[in-house]
Amino acid sequence: MKKALITGIAGFVGSHLAERLKGRYEVSGALLGNDPGCVKGVDGLNLVHCDLLDKEAVSELVGRTSPDVVFHLAALSAPSISFKAPSRTLEVNIFSTLNLFESVYAYAPEARVLNIGSGDEYGDADELPVTETAELRPLSPYAVSKVTQDLLAYQYWRSRGLNIVRCRPFNHYGPRQSDLFVCSAFARQIAEIEAGLKAEKTLSVGNIEAAKDFLDVSDVVSAYEILIERGVPGAVYNVCSGRATRIREIVEGLISLSTVRIDVVQDPERFRPADVKAVYGDATRLKALGWAPERGLEEGLKALLDFWRSRVAEGKPL
Repeated sequence: MKKALITGIAGFVGSHLAERLKGRYEVSGALLGNDPGCVKGVDGLNLVHCDLLDKEAVSELVGRTSPDVVFHLAALSAPSISFKAPSRTLEVNIFSTLNLFESVYAYAPEARVLNIGSGDEYGDADELPVTETAELRPLSPYAVSKVTQDLLAYQYWRSRGLNIVRCRPFNHYGPRQSDLFVCSAFARQIAEIEAGLKAEKTLSVGNIEAAKDFLDVSDVVSAYEILIERGVPGAVYNVCSGRATRIREIVEGLISLSTVRIDVVQDPERFRPADVKAVYGDATRLKALGWAPERGLEEGLKALLDFWRSRVAEGKPL
């Protein structure tokens, strides 16, 4: 059985990816500290404590696990938080990537690596849908860090010969996602309203007229598996639905699934300092490898809301 290493395995997407790969790969994952996070309760994983900013620790991780494939998911991933902590965001996302690539080059040079970038790298694109050849115009420190990761991946493929496939996932959602992200933030508020934890039955929102490209996490991790197996090293692939969904549609979809009447109130604090009005990607390259999204918006939002209902009922934060 082939060996897979997932950085950021304790996170939202990492946990779903681990569940998908388990049984087809021998799965190892890097943990920062002792908290298994979202991967708690997933059996059959080899969890290794490793600070990706510690170059020696990363070398030991790669040498010990000897992976055939590597999924680099670890990152400070909230654009909104990156405005408050730009230095930390750049440090963590860039230097963890550098340490990982150096360690793979030294200890697992034949491994296939998937570098996870972001659709945020494109910023306010001129033409829609956004293709992989569009100019990169990052609008947040987070997006800048992802552009840098992306370019490092290209450089290590071109100058070091590493088998690195690059991808740029657009917005995604699903159970276990932090409420720092828009869909999960709305779902948590609704679950708390239903449970009577909020006196006012109001949903606090930011700019709901913005339109973005959303995918369910199950479709995202299926894309990652296809990319690690079939993607062309050095090439970059959008992971996206190919359509723009207004935030208003997300709000209305979640409220329609609720058991109570909820009013919507805009909160200026929830607006980003810089944001795009509308963006959606072109997934033609990815689809040519045999991928297609399978889970619709309503089904995905219901799963997300049910997740937060169970967390609120148990009195457990994410």
